[in-house]
Amino acid sequence: MSVPQQGNEQRSSILPTMAPSGIGFFGSPYKPADAMKTPPQIGVTVGDSMGDVISGVKGVGFYIDQIGFGAPSTGLTNGMPLKPLGVNYFMKTGMTCSNGADMWQYMKGITEGDALGPKMQSVMEEMGLPPLKGLAPGMIEDVEHGLNPAPLMGALFGSGYPQCELREMAVGDAYGRIADDTTGESWISEPETAYSRGGTYYQKRWMQKMDSHGQPIQMTRDEWVAAKKTFRPDGRPVTPPVAEAFCGFMRKPGTVAVIGVLCLLALAFVRKR
Repeated sequence: MSVPQQGNEQRSSILPTMAPSGIGFFGSPYKPADAMKTPPQIGVTVGDSMGDVISGVKGVGFYIDQIGFGAPSTGLTNGMPLKPLGVNYFMKTGMTCSNGADMWQYMKGITEGDALGPKMQSVMEEMGLPPLKGLAPGMIEDVEHGLNPAPLMGALFGSGYPQCELREMAVGDAYGRIADDTTGESWISEPETAYSRGGTYYQKRWMQKMDSHGQPIQMTRDEWVAAKKTFRPDGRPVTPPVAEAFCGFMRKPGTVAVIGVLCLLALAFVRKR
Protein backbone atom coordinates (compact mmCIF):
# COMPACT_ATOMS: atom_id res chain seq x y z
CA MET A 1 0.00 0.00 0.00
CA SER A 2 1.38 3.40 -0.94
CA VAL A 3 1.80 5.90 1.87
CA PRO A 4 0.75 9.48 1.15
CA GLN A 5 3.08 12.15 2.48
CA GLN A 6 2.59 15.73 3.54
CA GLY A 7 5.88 17.58 3.91
CA ASN A 8 8.27 15.30 5.76
CA GLU A 9 5.53 13.36 7.51
CA GLN A 10 4.57 9.79 6.73
CA ARG A 11 0.98 8.68 7.11
CA SER A 12 -1.08 5.63 6.23
CA SER A 13 -4.55 5.30 4.79
CA ILE A 14 -7.46 6.72 6.79
CA LEU A 15 -9.15 3.31 6.69
CA PRO A 16 -8.20 0.52 9.13
CA THR A 17 -5.67 -1.80 7.55
CA MET A 18 -5.89 -5.58 7.44
CA ALA A 19 -3.61 -7.17 10.01
CA PRO A 20 -1.92 -10.55 9.42
CA SER A 21 -4.52 -12.22 11.66
CA GLY A 22 -7.36 -10.90 9.48
CA ILE A 23 -8.60 -8.19 11.89
CA GLY A 24 -9.65 -5.28 9.70
CA PHE A 25 -12.52 -2.92 8.98
CA PHE A 26 -15.16 -5.60 9.66
CA GLY A 27 -13.72 -6.52 13.04
CA SER A 28 -12.91 -9.81 14.71
CA PRO A 29 -13.89 -13.13 13.07
CA TYR A 30 -15.34 -14.22 16.44
CA LYS A 31 -18.66 -16.08 16.05
CA PRO A 32 -20.87 -16.37 19.17
CA ALA A 33 -22.51 -19.58 17.91
CA ASP A 34 -19.11 -21.28 17.55
CA ALA A 35 -17.84 -19.92 20.88
CA MET A 36 -20.88 -21.08 22.86
CA LYS A 37 -20.44 -24.17 25.00
CA THR A 38 -21.83 -27.33 23.43
CA PRO A 39 -24.21 -29.71 25.29
CA PRO A 40 -21.44 -32.27 26.02
CA GLN A 41 -19.22 -29.47 27.38
CA ILE A 42 -21.86 -28.50 29.94
CA GLY A 43 -22.55 -32.09 30.98
CA VAL A 44 -25.66 -32.93 28.97
CA THR A 45 -25.95 -36.67 28.31
CA VAL A 46 -28.28 -38.68 26.10
CA GLY A 47 -30.22 -41.56 27.62
CA ASP A 48 -33.36 -42.60 29.46
CA SER A 49 -32.07 -42.48 33.03
CA MET A 50 -33.14 -39.87 35.58
CA GLY A 51 -29.62 -38.41 35.49
CA ASP A 52 -29.91 -37.90 31.74
CA VAL A 53 -33.25 -36.13 32.17
CA ILE A 54 -31.83 -33.84 34.86
CA SER A 55 -28.79 -33.02 32.73
CA GLY A 56 -31.10 -32.18 29.81
CA VAL A 57 -33.21 -29.84 31.97
CA LYS A 58 -30.06 -28.14 33.23
CA GLY A 59 -28.88 -27.79 29.65
CA VAL A 60 -32.11 -25.99 28.72
CA GLY A 61 -31.62 -23.69 31.71
CA PHE A 62 -28.04 -23.05 30.63
CA TYR A 63 -28.99 -21.82 27.17
CA ILE A 64 -31.88 -19.72 28.51
CA ASP A 65 -29.47 -17.98 30.88
CA GLN A 66 -26.95 -17.64 28.05
CA ILE A 67 -29.51 -15.71 26.05
CA GLY A 68 -30.82 -13.56 28.90
CA PHE A 69 -28.17 -13.14 31.58
CA GLY A 70 -24.82 -14.51 30.47
CA ALA A 71 -24.50 -15.91 34.00
CA PRO A 72 -26.30 -18.43 36.25
CA SER A 73 -29.63 -17.03 37.45
CA THR A 74 -31.05 -19.98 39.39
CA GLY A 75 -29.91 -22.93 41.45
CA LEU A 76 -30.41 -25.04 38.34
CA THR A 77 -27.50 -23.43 36.52
CA ASN A 78 -25.28 -22.50 39.48
CA GLY A 79 -21.82 -23.94 39.04
CA MET A 80 -22.15 -24.33 35.27
CA PRO A 81 -19.50 -22.73 32.99
CA LEU A 82 -21.75 -19.83 32.04
CA LYS A 83 -20.22 -16.47 31.07
CA PRO A 84 -21.13 -13.62 28.69
CA LEU A 85 -20.31 -14.20 25.04
CA GLY A 86 -18.30 -11.75 22.96
CA VAL A 87 -14.69 -10.78 22.49
CA ASN A 88 -12.66 -7.66 23.24
CA TYR A 89 -9.86 -6.74 20.86
CA PHE A 90 -7.78 -3.96 19.34
CA MET A 91 -8.22 -2.75 15.76
CA LYS A 92 -5.95 -0.45 13.78
CA THR A 93 -7.46 2.93 12.99
CA GLY A 94 -5.19 3.60 10.02
CA MET A 95 -3.88 6.75 11.74
CA THR A 96 -0.36 7.37 13.03
CA CYS A 97 0.43 8.75 16.47
CA SER A 98 2.69 11.76 16.86
CA ASN A 99 5.43 9.43 18.16
CA GLY A 100 5.39 7.36 14.95
CA ALA A 101 3.44 4.33 16.22
CA ASP A 102 0.22 3.08 14.64
CA MET A 103 -2.88 4.17 16.55
CA TRP A 104 -5.34 1.49 17.68
CA GLN A 105 -8.98 1.49 18.80
CA TYR A 106 -10.19 -0.78 21.61
CA MET A 107 -13.35 -2.67 20.66
CA LYS A 108 -15.59 -3.94 23.46
CA GLY A 109 -17.44 -7.01 22.26
CA ILE A 110 -18.28 -8.58 25.62
CA THR A 111 -21.70 -7.47 26.83
CA GLU A 112 -21.45 -5.01 29.72
CA GLY A 113 -25.03 -5.30 31.00
CA ASP A 114 -26.03 -1.64 30.66
CA ALA A 115 -28.32 -2.00 27.63
CA LEU A 116 -31.49 -1.05 29.54
CA GLY A 117 -29.92 1.67 31.68
CA PRO A 118 -28.84 2.02 35.32
CA LYS A 119 -32.39 1.79 36.69
CA MET A 120 -32.88 -1.71 35.27
CA GLN A 121 -29.47 -2.69 36.59
CA SER A 122 -30.56 -1.60 40.06
CA VAL A 123 -33.84 -3.52 39.77
CA MET A 124 -32.07 -6.71 38.71
CA GLU A 125 -29.71 -6.38 41.66
CA GLU A 126 -32.62 -5.88 44.10
CA MET A 127 -34.26 -9.02 42.75
CA GLY A 128 -31.08 -10.99 43.32
CA LEU A 129 -30.55 -11.57 39.61
CA PRO A 130 -27.31 -11.10 37.65
CA PRO A 131 -26.88 -8.20 35.20
CA LEU A 132 -28.33 -8.61 31.72
CA LYS A 133 -25.22 -9.75 29.86
CA GLY A 134 -26.76 -12.39 27.63
CA LEU A 135 -27.03 -12.54 23.86
CA ALA A 136 -30.32 -10.62 23.67
CA PRO A 137 -29.19 -7.61 25.78
CA GLY A 138 -25.89 -7.73 23.88
CA MET A 139 -27.74 -7.16 20.61
CA ILE A 140 -29.40 -4.09 22.12
CA GLU A 141 -26.02 -2.77 23.25
CA ASP A 142 -24.62 -3.30 19.75
CA VAL A 143 -27.47 -1.25 18.29
CA GLU A 144 -26.93 1.54 20.83
CA HIS A 145 -23.22 1.67 20.09
CA GLY A 146 -23.88 1.62 16.36
CA LEU A 147 -26.29 4.55 16.62
CA ASN A 148 -23.99 6.59 18.87
CA PRO A 149 -22.66 9.45 16.66
CA ALA A 150 -19.92 10.54 19.07
CA PRO A 151 -17.04 8.40 17.66
CA LEU A 152 -17.96 9.34 14.08
CA MET A 153 -18.20 13.04 14.90
CA GLY A 154 -14.88 12.89 16.71
CA ALA A 155 -13.25 11.36 13.66
CA LEU A 156 -14.82 13.87 11.27
CA PHE A 157 -14.03 17.00 13.23
CA GLY A 158 -10.68 15.92 14.68
CA SER A 159 -7.48 17.26 13.17
CA GLY A 160 -6.33 13.83 12.04
CA TYR A 161 -3.05 14.33 13.93
CA PRO A 162 -3.55 12.44 17.21
CA GLN A 163 -1.50 12.40 20.35
CA CYS A 164 -1.42 8.90 21.83
CA GLU A 165 -0.77 7.08 25.07
CA LEU A 166 0.16 3.45 25.70
CA ARG A 167 -2.63 1.45 27.35
CA GLU A 168 -2.95 -2.12 28.56
CA MET A 169 -6.37 -3.68 27.96
CA ALA A 170 -7.88 -7.14 28.35
CA VAL A 171 -8.42 -9.02 25.08
CA GLY A 172 -10.20 -12.23 24.18
CA ASP A 173 -13.46 -13.64 25.54
CA ALA A 174 -14.77 -14.04 29.08
CA TYR A 175 -13.39 -17.58 29.23
CA GLY A 176 -9.81 -16.37 28.72
CA ARG A 177 -9.53 -17.49 25.09
CA ILE A 178 -8.12 -15.54 22.14
CA ALA A 179 -8.73 -18.12 19.41
CA ASP A 180 -11.33 -20.65 18.32
CA ASP A 181 -10.82 -23.96 20.17
CA THR A 182 -11.67 -26.02 17.09
CA THR A 183 -10.15 -24.17 14.14
CA GLY A 184 -7.41 -22.25 15.95
CA GLU A 185 -8.49 -19.05 14.17
CA SER A 186 -7.34 -16.00 16.13
CA TRP A 187 -9.97 -13.55 17.39
CA ILE A 188 -7.47 -10.76 18.03
CA SER A 189 -4.85 -8.96 15.97
CA GLU A 190 -1.22 -10.04 16.43
CA PRO A 191 -1.94 -12.76 19.02
CA GLU A 192 1.79 -13.33 19.51
CA THR A 193 1.93 -10.01 21.42
CA ALA A 194 -0.78 -11.05 23.91
CA TYR A 195 0.23 -12.26 27.36
CA SER A 196 -1.79 -14.04 30.03
CA ARG A 197 -2.21 -12.84 33.61
CA GLY A 198 -4.70 -14.29 36.06
CA GLY A 199 -6.48 -16.31 33.36
CA THR A 200 -7.03 -13.25 31.13
CA TYR A 201 -5.07 -12.15 28.09
CA TYR A 202 -3.83 -8.57 27.74
CA GLN A 203 -2.20 -6.43 25.05
CA LYS A 204 -0.56 -3.02 25.08
CA ARG A 205 -1.36 -0.61 22.28
CA TRP A 206 -0.96 3.09 21.48
CA MET A 207 -4.42 4.67 21.66
CA GLN A 208 -5.87 8.16 21.33
CA LYS A 209 -5.01 10.23 24.40
CA MET A 210 -7.96 11.87 26.15
CA ASP A 211 -8.17 14.99 28.29
CA SER A 212 -9.82 15.19 31.73
CA HIS A 213 -13.22 15.63 30.06
CA GLY A 214 -12.87 12.52 27.94
CA GLN A 215 -12.23 14.46 24.74
CA PRO A 216 -9.48 13.36 22.30
CA ILE A 217 -6.29 15.41 22.39
CA GLN A 218 -5.54 16.49 18.82
CA MET A 219 -2.52 18.28 17.42
CA THR A 220 -1.95 20.67 14.55
CA ARG A 221 -0.10 19.43 11.52
CA ASP A 222 3.02 21.39 12.46
CA GLU A 223 2.99 20.03 16.02
CA TRP A 224 2.54 16.49 14.71
CA VAL A 225 5.41 16.83 12.22
CA ALA A 226 7.71 18.42 14.81
CA ALA A 227 7.09 15.67 17.38
CA LYS A 228 9.99 13.24 17.63
CA LYS A 229 9.16 9.86 16.09
CA THR A 230 10.55 7.60 18.81
CA PHE A 231 8.55 4.49 17.82
CA ARG A 232 8.16 2.38 14.72
CA PRO A 233 4.65 1.75 13.30
CA ASP A 234 4.54 -1.65 15.05
CA GLY A 235 5.18 0.01 18.42
CA ARG A 236 8.82 -0.97 18.82
CA PRO A 237 11.16 1.80 20.01
CA VAL A 238 13.36 3.34 17.35
CA THR A 239 16.95 2.21 17.94
CA PRO A 240 19.40 5.11 17.50
CA PRO A 241 22.45 4.55 15.25
CA VAL A 242 25.48 3.09 17.03
CA ALA A 243 27.54 6.26 16.61
CA GLU A 244 24.74 8.42 17.97
CA ALA A 245 24.21 6.10 20.91
CA PHE A 246 27.94 6.08 21.69
CA CYS A 247 28.13 9.87 21.54
CA GLY A 248 25.19 10.15 23.90
CA PHE A 249 26.85 7.63 26.19
CA MET A 250 30.08 9.61 26.23
CA ARG A 251 28.35 12.86 27.12
CA LYS A 252 27.48 11.59 30.61
CA PRO A 253 29.94 12.99 33.21
CA GLY A 254 29.93 9.79 35.24
CA THR A 255 30.79 7.71 32.20
CA VAL A 256 33.71 9.97 31.28
CA ALA A 257 35.08 9.80 34.82
CA VAL A 258 34.90 6.00 34.96
CA ILE A 259 36.60 5.65 31.56
CA GLY A 260 39.33 8.07 32.69
CA VAL A 261 40.06 6.02 35.82
CA LEU A 262 40.19 2.81 33.78
CA CYS A 263 42.64 4.42 31.35
CA LEU A 264 44.94 5.50 34.23
CA LEU A 265 44.88 1.98 35.70
CA ALA A 266 45.67 0.48 32.30
CA LEU A 267 48.58 2.91 31.83
CA ALA A 268 49.99 2.09 35.26
CA PHE A 269 49.74 -1.65 34.51
CA VAL A 270 51.58 -1.21 31.18
CA ARG A 271 54.43 0.76 32.81
CA LYS A 272 54.93 -1.96 35.41
CA ARG A 273 55.32 -4.50 32.61
